[in-house]
Amino acid sequence: MIQRSTKLIVSDNSGAKKVQTINLLKKNKKNRATIGDVIVISVKKANPKQRSKAVAGNVYKAVITETKKKVTRKDGTNFKSDRNVAILLNTQNTPIGSRISGFVSYELKKKRYSKIISLASTSI
Repeated sequence: MIQRSTKLIVSDNSGAKKVQTINLLKKNKKNRATIGDVIVISVKKANPKQRSKAVAGNVYKAVITETKKKVTRKDGTNFKSDRNVAILLNTQNTPIGSRISGFVSYELKKKRYSKIISLASTSI
């Protein structure tokens, strides 16, 4: 589960490497976000050699693609990752980067992020 001030890794080629959560756009009782939720992040570390779209200190929206917390689906299957991962979004909720490394889960398909699924190398 992702909360405020959680550090995440970026898995697209937007130029950002590490980000920190500022705010959650989905409010629930426990103030936690899971896979497929949109959050507001601040870029903490960016690639200086690349002409990146994301610069350290800028604020963006992002969608969560992997979490360390175990996720249970309705059919009873469980899965988890060894890291917290996000993908940066622009104002139209499309990804900033043109490639996504790593996997994305089926929950993004349910939340209608078809562009992210088409850019990803694998999906589970």
